[in-house]
Amino acid sequence: MFKRFGATSVALAVLVSACSGGASQPAIPSAPHNTGAKRPASTRIVVPARKPAGRVTSMATNVIGDPGFESGGFSTWQQCGSVNATISTTRVHSGSYSDLNGATTTPEVNGYSGVCQQVTIPANGQLSFWVYEGTNDTLAYADQEADLLDASGNVVDALYSEAASTNGWVQKSFDLSSYAGQTVWLFFGVYGNGWNSGYIYQYVDDVFLGANGATPTPAPTLTPAPTPNPSSTPSPTPMPTATPTIAPTATPGAAPCNNQQFLSDQSAFASGALSGDQLEDVCGTVTQVLPSKTTSSGLHGYFYVQMPSGYDIEIVSNLDAMAQAPSNQPPSNWPWVAVGQYVYVQGRYYYDNASSQGIDWTEDDTGSWPNVGWVYVCDNAGNNCQKYW
Repeated sequence: MFKRFGATSVALAVLVSACSGGASQPAIPSAPHNTGAKRPASTRIVVPARKPAGRVTSMATNVIGDPGFESGGFSTWQQCGSVNATISTTRVHSGSYSDLNGATTTPEVNGYSGVCQQVTIPANGQLSFWVYEGTNDTLAYADQEADLLDASGNVVDALYSEAASTNGWVQKSFDLSSYAGQTVWLFFGVYGNGWNSGYIYQYVDDVFLGANGATPTPAPTLTPAPTPNPSSTPSPTPMPTATPTIAPTATPGAAPCNNQQFLSDQSAFASGALSGDQLEDVCGTVTQVLPSKTTSSGLHGYFYVQMPSGYDIEIVSNLDAMAQAPSNQPPSNWPWVAVGQYVYVQGRYYYDNASSQGIDWTEDDTGSWPNVGWVYVCDNAGNNCQKYW
């Protein structure tokens, strides 16, 4: 089944390790295990606004060990994630090595791939580093990121999270002066969901953390090699912009529909008054249909239905499970729903945050979820409906 991270499972677990030679190592936070299609929802702590660190010409003491990864290994940096990062010679900003999180070829990594290092933030601490990023996925399903983690692996500050293709080295800088004196883990990594036709990666090089701003630019940036271009259909942007005319929400006898209940529950989720997943019966016009996608939990079809408020809610159907229904199986080829059609959907409404919410388990094979779901696909007037489950 389609799954996602719950509010308590996103915190980064602690993995105790020892460095070579038998010396004692501090606990190393590892990224969460990937359990489904969506990029994990954040439990990141809100911190005071952070202004970008300015470039300066003065030298300062760098508290980062092996800042250019020139040791060629993991003597200072540690593996943090379910998929190993790589010390690479393929693409560097300066010197001979860089850190590679993720992979430049398909399939996309399944889980977190990253490195981390424990540091104490100096007074007036300024962080800078160089990244070279590439992906054909979207932020809803994969990302490149850098974070500050506490000793238990909880995210103290998400410095950035994006799904970007930079086509060259880009410097990122942050003012960490509000954390002066605190000991944290600095984490660089990517998250992927194992998409067979996807890829996501991030090279990191020349990391600097000091009291007087970013270190002067190292050796001239090398001309980057072309970004990999797997022959695949990229993951479409999950939040559609189409706003077609909304068909009437009254049910012409096809199936239950209570859009007002959905909107009430959505508001309760947003305010924090509701936290548990909800059974919903919604109906509306299909505004976008996305390609099917195979994840660790099976083959899924994705489409969007517009609510009376104008918000488009994502519907996730487990195509493998629906193909095994005792009756009312959908066509074997996806998509079996089209833009402009009217649908009735019963399923589990989950809400991670305002940008990560949807309705899934729209089939009879619902595992631990006690309610059977389904999708009625109708004409644009809500008639001539066919039930799939």
